[in-house]
This record gives sequence, structure tokens and C-alpha cells, in this order.
Amino acid sequence: MIVLGFGSVEQHTEREIINAFAAGGPEALKTWNAVADVYDKLPRGTAPQRYSRVFYYDGRLHFHHVNREHPFSPDGWALLQTERSVHIKKGPPNEKA
Repeated sequence: MIVLGFGSVEQHTEREIINAFAAGGPEALKTWNAVADVYDKLPRGTAPQRYSRVFYYDGRLHFHHVNREHPFSPDGWALLQTERSVHIKKGPPNEKA
């Protein structure tokens, strides 16, 4: 997925978040969203240009990728929303005898 102003950074971030989610479940998403909340409040130029937040519902991860310096936005803000289906395996991990 390549969209003007978004691309490989967001793809890498999604893979990183999916791995954290697989290891820690929905609780792992709190850290990502807490950081995004801080960045949202920072003035332009002090926050990173691009960052992401993520929500889990309906069996899917819903990503909100923020670009604070998008060239075609009058105020610089742009948002790309994507979804990824995920499966949470329940029960104890398989043990080898």
C-alpha cells in the first residue's frame, strides 16, 4: 500500500504493532496510543512528522496513521486508516513432550 504522504513507514509500523499485539494481546496497544496522545498535543515541528495509533474491535486491528506535515493539507494534518484481520489464539500454548 503506497498512498501519497504515506507508505513504507506505515507498513513497518503495522508489522511492529501486529507483532506486539500477538505477544501481548489488546493490552499491548495502550503504549502505542499513549504515545500518539502525547504527539497529538505537541505543536507542529516538535512532534514526529508521522506516527500511528491503533484500535482492536470486530476481530480487526484498525490503524490510524497520522502525517503532521502532509504537503496537500492546508493545516498539515492527514490521516490514513487501514484495517488488518487478526486471530487471537485462546488457551495454553502447545507444549512438546
